[in-house]
Amino acid sequence: LNNPKVNVEEVPDPENPSLNMNLFGYRAKFSTVRDKATLLAQINRCKNGVKWNDLMDAYEGVEKDLQKLLTGGEILGVTNPEEKDKILFPRGESFLVELDGCVTLELPKLPPPSIAPSAGILQARKLHSRIVKTDVDPRLQIRRGEAIRVGGEWFRVSSAVREDLPLDKQPPRAQAPPSVVSMKELSKKNEVDGYVRRFDSRTIPLDGTLSENGGIGALAKAKVARERLHSIAGGGEGGSGSGTGAGMRGVTGGASATLLSSFATEKNPSMLAGVFAKSVAASFGMGRAGGGVGGGGRKRPTAKINSRQRDGGGLGGGHGLRGGRTALDADAVKAAVENARSAALDPALSHSHAVRHGCTKDVRDMYLETLASIPTSEVDLHKMLLENKLIDPGEKMSRPRMKRKANVDNDGKPKKRRYYERKNMRRTNTHLDGTDIGAMLAIAAEKQSQGKSVGDGGM
Repeated sequence: LNNPKVNVEEVPDPENPSLNMNLFGYRAKFSTVRDKATLLAQINRCKNGVKWNDLMDAYEGVEKDLQKLLTGGEILGVTNPEEKDKILFPRGESFLVELDGCVTLELPKLPPPSIAPSAGILQARKLHSRIVKTDVDPRLQIRRGEAIRVGGEWFRVSSAVREDLPLDKQPPRAQAPPSVVSMKELSKKNEVDGYVRRFDSRTIPLDGTLSENGGIGALAKAKVARERLHSIAGGGEGGSGSGTGAGMRGVTGGASATLLSSFATEKNPSMLAGVFAKSVAASFGMGRAGGGVGGGGRKRPTAKINSRQRDGGGLGGGHGLRGGRTALDADAVKAAVENARSAALDPALSHSHAVRHGCTKDVRDMYLETLASIPTSEVDLHKMLLENKLIDPGEKMSRPRMKRKANVDNDGKPKKRRYYERKNMRRTNTHLDGTDIGAMLAIAAEKQSQGKSVGDGGM
C-alpha cells in the first residue's frame, strides 16, 4: 500500500455492499498527463526540465506525441549521454519564418467520388507526399534535419540514408538533431553513402507523409487560392467570382506583385489585401476613396464590367455619358473589388510557403560573415547606423529602462500584504476600552487578524 507506483481505491463489494474492497491500479509519475495537451502543459510547468523516461508511462501513445512535439519544436530536447536519456524543456515563444518558394505536390489523381480508390493509388499518394516541390532553391534557407512546416504539419527535412530502417533506427549521424535548427551540416559521410531522398533546387524531402485531410488538402486549397489571385490580377475573373466580367488589362503595383510573387514577405496580409483591392478599383476607373465611376476616377478605365447603355447622367460624376456610350455598372465594380479583397485574405494562402523556426540559413551565414565588421563600441555602432541611414539623427540607441514597481511581484501582479501577530502580545491601551477610539482600535485589530490592510496609522 505504500508503493508510490500503486494506486489504491476503496469501493463497495459488489457481492456484499456492506463491506468494502480495495482496487489496485498502476500510478504513473505524472498522473495528470492523459493526452497531448496535458503532456505539453506538464513540460511547460517543468522549467528545469523533465526526463523523457519519466513520461513514458503516462498514457498509451505518449512516445508518439513526444516525438511530434520535438519535431515541431514545441519543446526542447537535450540528450544526456550519461543516463542515455533526453531532458525535455519548455520552448517558450517561437519565432517562425516563411521560406521563399510556393510549395506544391505532384500526386496521382484520385478516381471520382463514386469509385473507391484502390490501395495502390493510396499508397502511391502517400509516398509522393514525402516529396514537396518548390519554385525557389530551398537549400539556401534550410538544412537537412531542421524542422519545416508544410500544409500546417511539422516535419524534418529528410536525412535518412537507409530505406529499410525507420527514422529512430537510422545511424546516429543521419538522425535529425533534437533541436529544430542546426548550426552546421550533417556528417559528410552521409553524402558518401547517399541520402534516400534528394534535396535539390526544386525539391524538399520530408521525413514523414502528409495526411489526406490535413497537409495534402491544405496545399490543394492554397494552389486554388493562388490561381484565383492570378485570375483576378490578369482580368480573368470579375464581379463576385462568377466569371461574367469583361477582362481587365491587368492589375499591377507593389501589392499585386507581392501577393503573386513566390518570395515570402513580412508585410501584413490585411494591408496587402487592402492595397490590392484599391488597385483593382483603380483599374475599373474608381476613385481613390472607392467611390462611383465618373468625376473622381480615371478618364479611360482599363477594364469593362457588365457595361450597359446610358442615355444620360453619369454614375458618380457631375457630367453624364451621352450619345449611346457605355458606362460601368457600379454594383458590379464594387462586387469585383470585394471579390479581390476576399481572394487576397483567403486563409488558404498561408499554406503557400513552407515555414521554419528561426532565421533562414542565408541570413544566419550573412550575419556570421559580417559579425567581425560590427563595432563593439556603442558610440561607433551608433555612428555607423547613422551613416547607413538605418536610424534618424537624434534617435537614441536604446529604449529607456523600464522602472520596476515596488508593490508588484515578478509576474507584475500586486503583492499581497500579510500581517502577523506576535506571540504573547498584550494590549497596553486598555484604558481606552468603552471609548470611541477604543472601538476603532478594536475594529482595526479584528481586520488585522484577518490579514486585511488597516493603514499605516498616519505615519
